[in-house]
Amino acid sequence: MKWRAKMSGWLSRLPAPGPWQVALIIFLVHGSYVVVAGPTTGQDSATYARLAQQLVESGFDYAGQLAQVNPEFPAILYVLFVTLVALLQLAFGSAWQFALIALNLGADVGVGLIILRLVGRSTSSNAARWAALLLFLGCFDLFQWVRYALSDSTFVFIAFAIFALVAARILGDSRGWMAVIGLAGAGIFYRPTGIVLVPDLAWAAYLARVGRLPIHRGRLVLGFGAAAVSAAGLFAWLMQDPQRWPFAILARAFEVTASGYLAGAVVDARFETYHAPPSDLIDYVLISGDRFIHFFAPGAADFSATHWVAQLIFFVPCYAFAAWLLVALWRSDTGFGDSERKLFFASAGAVLAYATFHGLVQVDFDWRYRSPILPHLILLAAGGIADIERRFRLR
Repeated sequence: MKWRAKMSGWLSRLPAPGPWQVALIIFLVHGSYVVVAGPTTGQDSATYARLAQQLVESGFDYAGQLAQVNPEFPAILYVLFVTLVALLQLAFGSAWQFALIALNLGADVGVGLIILRLVGRSTSSNAARWAALLLFLGCFDLFQWVRYALSDSTFVFIAFAIFALVAARILGDSRGWMAVIGLAGAGIFYRPTGIVLVPDLAWAAYLARVGRLPIHRGRLVLGFGAAAVSAAGLFAWLMQDPQRWPFAILARAFEVTASGYLAGAVVDARFETYHAPPSDLIDYVLISGDRFIHFFAPGAADFSATHWVAQLIFFVPCYAFAAWLLVALWRSDTGFGDSERKLFFASAGAVLAYATFHGLVQVDFDWRYRSPILPHLILLAAGGIADIERRFRLR
């Protein structure tokens, strides 16, 4: 058809967005939101400020300071972000929060640049690049945290930068693993959810080192299913009685997490999602399963109409195109090379790792903890768009 030929010709002539264009657009769009909405603090900001001030006053006596605090997760898992806040306090005094928010905006721009680079490298599609940029610009669940004096934006940058380093090895652009291991270590001690980087990177490293990608659908489903059920069952057993955890480390975390299960919590403080208090092991497993599903929910019932519109504008196309790609990958029916397919499988593995972790531990009230998977979803959606474009051209 003539319209199809015209559309195909237009897509082939569509120029790719350059790095400076991308950086400037993100800076202006997301930066304008920060200015209009205004810098602010979150519930944890005061805690980080207090811990950082104590660290400065102690002369950066980490051992002494870590021994004095007893948060839900071991304080060492926050130590690098608290150190960052301490350094900002030393450099900027009472304006440290504004300095952190400026750093958040820089990290946000960095995430966008990494996404566009990976999309370009894996798809060679300019349409996919522009689609990824539009999805990133419209991802409220990402850019809303830029204006908060919290660790979210910088952690997303660290986590996705680590993934980009592994992606370079999957695609054959780089060798060696010392940089990956070093940055991953920083991620683990930057924020408690950094621990998810361990299974995430293990899967990605396997894909980077394996030769031809093995696709055994039945084994993959059975293996993941067995691992998920086993993990959920073991975790449910621990949640029934957190005293069963045999170590002092993380004991407090297990106790706090178990209290959420006893309340039937699915999405924290979103009471419409709660189950009845669990009475047996199956009830605990069902709560974990519902948390896993709700981790991907676009929003909550009491979101405003404007908030729902913003959520749906991003999640509907992002989920649809990502699902298209995953089905095509599952059927081995794409035009991507083996390395590119491994990259997408690595990204999907990261999404599953974070979703499984939070399905077991906690889905936050405003889905704050979901932010690390959003760059991966955009990458997968861009891959889906590139695959659709390829099919369109072949018709």
